[in-house]
Amino acid sequence: MEISNNLKNISKAFIAAVTISVALSACSKRNDPQSVPATVVSVVNASPNVKELDFIIGGQRWNTDPFKFGTTLDYVGFYPGAFRIGIVERGKNTYLLSKDLVYQASKYYSTFLIDTGTNRSFLTVIDNLDSPATSTKARVRFLNLSPDASPLILAVKGGTTDLFTNKAYKAVSAFTEVEAGDNVAFEIKDNATKAVLTTVPGTKLEQGKYYTIYAKGYKDKSDTDPLKFGANIYIAKNK
Repeated sequence: MEISNNLKNISKAFIAAVTISVALSACSKRNDPQSVPATVVSVVNASPNVKELDFIIGGQRWNTDPFKFGTTLDYVGFYPGAFRIGIVERGKNTYLLSKDLVYQASKYYSTFLIDTGTNRSFLTVIDNLDSPATSTKARVRFLNLSPDASPLILAVKGGTTDLFTNKAYKAVSAFTEVEAGDNVAFEIKDNATKAVLTTVPGTKLEQGKYYTIYAKGYKDKSDTDPLKFGANIYIAKNK
C-alpha cells in the first residue's frame, strides 16, 4: 500500500481526491524508489445533531458536501504521520472539537464522530481488511454508537444465530463472515429484552467485501425526529 511522491503534502492529497482505489493502486509499484507507504482513513458522522459541519484534517477541509449526521467520507490515502483532526460549523474556521492523532503507514482507519454536547468525541479504530481474495463470504462488523442505547445485538434477519451480542455504547466488534446475498437484512435488538429496535433494509452483500453497520441516534426520540434511533450500513472500498 503506497502513495507516490507526486503528492507533496496533505493539502494536495485532498485536492487531488486520492480515493482508496488510487491510493492502493500504487501497491503494484513497489519497485518505485519514490514511493512511500500510505495511511488510509475514512470518517463517519455518528453524532446525533442537526448542524451542518466540515471535517478538518491537517488544516484542510475533507468534505465537499456538508458533513451531516449519518454521512460517511470514503477512504482516502495520504502520507502517514501526526495530524490534528476536528470539526467546524459549515464554512467556518473555529474548532468545535479537535484531537491530535497519529495515522500509521500501511494501515486502514475509521474515525467516527460520536455523541453530542460536551460528550462529543472522536472514536478511531484500525480496520483489518485482510480476508483472502478467494473468500466466498462477505464480512460484517457492528458498532453501538447510540448514546442512550443499552447493550445491543446484531442479527441477520431470519437467521438462527445472533452475529454479535451485548455490545455496549462505543463497543466495536471484529469483522465476521456472513453469507453473501442479493437481499440480506439485519436486525438490531435490545440485549436484555431481545426486542427488535430497528431493521437495516435488505442490502446486497458481495463476497470478499467488508461492511460496517452502526447503531445511531437516540432511543427516546419519536419516529418523526431526524435524530431518532436507527442504523446505517456502508461498504469499504475495494482493495
